[in-house]
Amino acid sequence: MARKCSTCQHIKRAEIDRRLAAGEPGNQIASDYDLNPSSLHRHRSNCLGLGSSNAIMKEVSRGTAAVACLPTKDDLNNAYFDLRGQIDQIVSQARAEGSLQVALSGLNSIRHTLDSLSRLAGFDRQGAQVNVAVQTNVQFDLALIAERVIQKFDGEPEMKARIAQALLEVDDEQAA
Repeated sequence: MARKCSTCQHIKRAEIDRRLAAGEPGNQIASDYDLNPSSLHRHRSNCLGLGSSNAIMKEVSRGTAAVACLPTKDDLNNAYFDLRGQIDQIVSQARAEGSLQVALSGLNSIRHTLDSLSRLAGFDRQGAQVNVAVQTNVQFDLALIAERVIQKFDGEPEMKARIAQALLEVDDEQAA
């Protein structure tokens, strides 16, 4: 029967696993949590499936380098504006030459460019539905309110009848 992993049983396992996944040296972690370094190494490779701390740090640096190579929002914005200018020139030339198909294609490209710009600027999310939960603890007597409304229109029998009819309809809807 195989022994249970002592690191898996440790009370601070989540913290240990987080530090291992971050690429911290195993000897330092073992020292901090009073663990056997070879046991911690077995836990890293067998239980977590992680490579050495050096391998993890190499992967982290590759990821950081990849992110650094991505264009910034400003770079993308400038590129879209340059592209829009080029598309405008193509559309103008197509209109002058009477090539409707090319002009329509150019206009469609401008539309896509503007859509992309609005996504970059975050304008595509302004109309998004926002759910807001509001809790109200209001106590009221609907019968009392209805009675007061009917009394207010006591001198107007037609209005009083319409209000009473509306209240009956609401009552019927609630009963259904």
